[in-house]
Amino acid sequence: MWVIAFALTGMLAYAGISRSLGGKEIIPWRDDFAVAQAEAKQTGKPMLLYFTADWCGPCQSMKRTTWADANVDQALQQYVPTRIDIDRNAELAMEYRIESIPQMLVIGEDGAISKRFSKGAVNAADFLEWLAAPVR
Repeated sequence: MWVIAFALTGMLAYAGISRSLGGKEIIPWRDDFAVAQAEAKQTGKPMLLYFTADWCGPCQSMKRTTWADANVDQALQQYVPTRIDIDRNAELAMEYRIESIPQMLVIGEDGAISKRFSKGAVNAADFLEWLAAPVR
């Protein structure tokens, strides 16, 4: 019995420590799609749509890694970074055919998708490589 209690305590401690490790999310997300779309039209910048949910473990991990990276923050200054919670914006997720999260899209002011990343969580280096890759 003590062995189980000790193991459980250790697992909970590890979970708490691992949650606190890593950086803090620094991306200035826009959470209102319509407002972000208006900003994109006004500035001429494309939108980076980030589809996520509170219950998504890989999405939460990206808060402490990819979205806490200064190079990612710098690269996203050329975009209107927009976070879309699929639970609060189900119609928008369906419109863009989001079948898994996390998922990122780059769209123009007309709403057309120019790039899609749907391979799940991504580290900062791989995200930057995807973002810099030419549109196919």
